[in-house]
Amino acid sequence: MELWNSLIQLSSKIEEILETNYERKDSLQLFDGWRDNIWSSKYVRKCHLKTIDNRETQKLWLMHLNIFPHEFLNFPILGFDIVAGPNKITGSFFDFSPITDEKPEHPYLNYMRDSVKDLSWSKPRELPVWAKEIFSDSMIAAGNLKTEEEIEQLTKTCLHLVEYYVTNMSKNLYVTNPLELKKRHNLYCRNQKLNPHLHRSILSMGISEKDKNEYVDRILFEEI
Repeated sequence: MELWNSLIQLSSKIEEILETNYERKDSLQLFDGWRDNIWSSKYVRKCHLKTIDNRETQKLWLMHLNIFPHEFLNFPILGFDIVAGPNKITGSFFDFSPITDEKPEHPYLNYMRDSVKDLSWSKPRELPVWAKEIFSDSMIAAGNLKTEEEIEQLTKTCLHLVEYYVTNMSKNLYVTNPLELKKRHNLYCRNQKLNPHLHRSILSMGISEKDKNEYVDRILFEEI
């Protein structure tokens, strides 16, 4: 219960940051225990924060956050996921994912690298090929987080990086080829949809195949 309370507190702090800086576009409750909130701004085409709270029935708490900048901006995509049972975080992933190969790298990628370089995890997660194609080398990928120290390290680092990403966008804008960036945005979404755990986890919650596909394609990782 203490773990879940701290994660709910984390999601509330993130929602407050988003609500303060972005314009809310939608708030959905498509399935029992699910909350999908969507924002946008002059810099962001879509910010999606999802929480699933099925602690009573499935002993599961989940948070997903994606921030997609407008496709004419050379700006990394933010992705953050936490899946937790009653006593541990079974998996967590956080990244500022690059959308160009241009040099020099976007300043946010350097900031992310500096923010995580001294972190270590008792059980780092190995990334599959689809993930390595879209995520940065600095990505946080950890599982089986049980200790207070590791959980606090994760939540503090990721909250700081979310706040940094959102509040410093106007200082780090680079306009570039929108056609090329659109391709990279779509590659990010297509590769995310290759994750078999994504589809299995949604189906395991009693969602039909049709509803699952529609949710993944239209809300979670829709292409542009």
